[in-house]
Amino acid sequence: MSQLHYLCKPEAMVPATLPELVQHVLAGDDFHAAVALYPVANSLGARIFSTRRDVLMLARWEYTPAEVLDALSQLPHMPLTRRVVRHRNTAGETLSQHYSSQQDPALPGLLAQHPHAPQALLLRMASEEQDHVVLKCLVRNQHTPAQALERLHQRFPGSFDKELSMHPAASAGMLADIYAAHTDTASGTVVRAAIIANPHCPRACLELAAHAHERLLLRAVAKRPELSVARIRKLAGYPDNAVRAAIAAHPALPAALVAKLAQDTSDAVRRAIASRPDLTPDCMGQLAQDTDSWVRQWLARNPVVSHELLNKLALDIDEDVRRAVARNPQCPVMLLKTLAHDARSWVRSAVAYQAAATTSMLVRMAGDSAVDVLAGVAVNMHTPQPILRKLAHADDMDIRRGVILNPQATRNTLLPLLEDPYYLHRLMLVSCPQLTVQDKWGLRDDPDYRVRFALYQWLATRLISATHPSYFDRRL
Repeated sequence: MSQLHYLCKPEAMVPATLPELVQHVLAGDDFHAAVALYPVANSLGARIFSTRRDVLMLARWEYTPAEVLDALSQLPHMPLTRRVVRHRNTAGETLSQHYSSQQDPALPGLLAQHPHAPQALLLRMASEEQDHVVLKCLVRNQHTPAQALERLHQRFPGSFDKELSMHPAASAGMLADIYAAHTDTASGTVVRAAIIANPHCPRACLELAAHAHERLLLRAVAKRPELSVARIRKLAGYPDNAVRAAIAAHPALPAALVAKLAQDTSDAVRRAIASRPDLTPDCMGQLAQDTDSWVRQWLARNPVVSHELLNKLALDIDEDVRRAVARNPQCPVMLLKTLAHDARSWVRSAVAYQAAATTSMLVRMAGDSAVDVLAGVAVNMHTPQPILRKLAHADDMDIRRGVILNPQATRNTLLPLLEDPYYLHRLMLVSCPQLTVQDKWGLRDDPDYRVRFALYQWLATRLISATHPSYFDRRL
């Protein structure tokens, strides 16, 4: 369809106010449009809750709004509470109401692990629940507050130590108690290692663990940013590869140890060294000749590497190393031009995605036959509009998606994509800032219900926040 089709739509077709939009939906028969507007127009409830099939679909549909889910859970003739509580969009207020009036024994476990469960509800459950299965769900919920964790620790000391030791809200005092309660058994080591990895780990626990002999504990210790230089020096010679690899990435690693670990027998250690920001020229030159291709890849991605060394790595036999050079943010333009002619499309595609790629390079690469390369050209901000308009009609969906994702793509470039055969592309255009509301209004008759739902939901949000009835004259 031509762009003229979109440009000639009369403005009167676009509802200018929320009541007009609701009236438009009431006059039609679009079920999903009614679902999208239900949060701002409860009068649409009679339409979307009329059949059992529709109600069951809404209870499991991933995009169902929280207000619709709340209404579903209150339907007297449809016991949908368990489905609503399990749904990821259910609001905290709805969850709290169902806990107070629960009759289903499965509800507490579902409520305990829901990401929207209010902190007050989680604290209440930590104080009242007796079922350890439910309480384990509660302590595994990353949103559970510290007060609820403390309550659990007091009520059931030792029962949930493993889960508490890993929780990001666990207090330093509680972690110290748990650490002291565990011995040198295998399970105890796992718990103590989790405490050392916890961001709230007490300093005293770290000091104790630094003198331990268990590998699992020392691996966690080696990753702590507050580790002393003396302890770093000692762990740099530890026989476990994982410990030395963690030390190799430590920001406080002395320069002498950087050079030493660059010659380590473990590939993992040398890879960690290759990505450091404080490498010396001698160290980088040595790593550039490493037998492990991943070491050379990490080095090639390192922005501190000199242009001279990047030129050398650009000749590497491994295509992933050459690609890493092309992805380096400090890669010089002249080298990018060379890599743009690489025999491997995987390398050329990295050049196409590069923010430093010039317009002339992208114009030449637009004639490439590889999809990966053309997708990079499509998303690059320096690609000229005539090229983008051509790529918008490409057969491959990845290329067309690149045009949609390009923030520099103009309205005229994007208009034909409103009829793209892939529904996800049309859905993405609903929130595209380059298109006007009038342009997007053409999606109201889209064959895919997800696109129509997204359009009406987006438009309702715009109307609620609009300060002038002629808002659709503006660019988004």
